[in-house]
Amino acid sequence: MKEELVLDQIHKTTDQGEIALFDISFSLTRGDKLSILGPSGSGKTTLLRIISGLEKQNFGTIRFNGRSMDLSPPHKRNFGMMFQEFALFPHLNVFDNIGFGLKMKGWNRHRVRSRVDEMLDLVNLTGFGNRNPLELSGGERQRVALARTLAPRPELVMLDEPLSSLDRVLRKKLLAQLVRILSSLNITTIFVTHDHEEAFAAGQRIMILNQGRIEQSGTPEDLIRRPANEFVRSFIGSPGIGTDSGNPGRS
Repeated sequence: MKEELVLDQIHKTTDQGEIALFDISFSLTRGDKLSILGPSGSGKTTLLRIISGLEKQNFGTIRFNGRSMDLSPPHKRNFGMMFQEFALFPHLNVFDNIGFGLKMKGWNRHRVRSRVDEMLDLVNLTGFGNRNPLELSGGERQRVALARTLAPRPELVMLDEPLSSLDRVLRKKLLAQLVRILSSLNITTIFVTHDHEEAFAAGQRIMILNQGRIEQSGTPEDLIRRPANEFVRSFIGSPGIGTDSGNPGRS
């Protein structure tokens, strides 16, 4: 299949000269679901911000459908990003939060109404349009944020720790809903998390980052059965390097 998103040797240093990302290269085809997994400070969010155009790499290139994104501002990349804090506007109701990006794109009132209603139905929040975000539960706010991200029909969706602010029981429930919604859409998706169970559930492919470098990339089964090094084995709790025995467990 044709490559859609291509990152080639992305390198980023901090203002203090420390390495934030080193030689990050990978590609995704349309509809791929990639989970980026790693501890805090490993470079996950920085990588998303560079792909979205919110930060600039020191060198390396990003291409989407064969076109360089390196000089494209965020609003011209047609990528959607859902932030960890959801970032809903408290002075706008649910309907206007979801429709905000559509109005910025110049959609007329009828198209906005139709698309927002479609998104509310997708995330199972029909009838919530007039609610204030402050009246919603954490799970409902998460689904509004997802609907707002998906509303402008982005070609790439990035989710930065979308469940980390929720309690464990709710996270498990909403993860299943999130995976179901994203699986129903043929949108290339990058899901960032520090939790390997979330990563394995959300991604067909897992990329493990540590100190700005890719430690290993592959299917969940690859990582569990054949961790590339001791860091990967320890981080995801796989049984051992080089293990290829049947049905290894997860921690």
